[in-house]
Amino acid sequence: MVPQPLKMGRGQHPTWTAVDEKLMERTGFNPWALRRLRHEFTRAWERLSYGQRKALAEGGACPRFTWMNEVLRGLWAPDQWSAWLSYLEHPEQDLVEMCRGEYPISPYLIRLYSALFGIKVDFLLLGHPPACDRIGANIDVVPMIGSQ
Repeated sequence: MVPQPLKMGRGQHPTWTAVDEKLMERTGFNPWALRRLRHEFTRAWERLSYGQRKALAEGGACPRFTWMNEVLRGLWAPDQWSAWLSYLEHPEQDLVEMCRGEYPISPYLIRLYSALFGIKVDFLLLGHPPACDRIGANIDVVPMIGSQ
């Protein structure tokens, strides 16, 4: 089954996922902040030109990871960004190195960013268009095999 790309019309919002409760508990988000974040991610994707979307799809994971961090920085105040970095337990320099490709993006960060934006990990890993994920990526650092 091919995942459906994000198609948001007026008044619609990205799908809530099964891991949202765990995500909100760990990050301190409330449902409105999470909804706003996903809404802004969708709008940022829709504002990209065809050429920009194609470049993100055909490029590696680093440009997509960079773009996702830019969306977060554009949306959050500096204190929220600092809180996010402390939750990730990565300093800003680590993220910069990951964005440049000097340091590998951990599978945990791929799952966490995908769960945060409510999309499938295929966007960050493979360059597929962002598609809503009703289950959500497991955000445990070391997930148990076969767990949701």
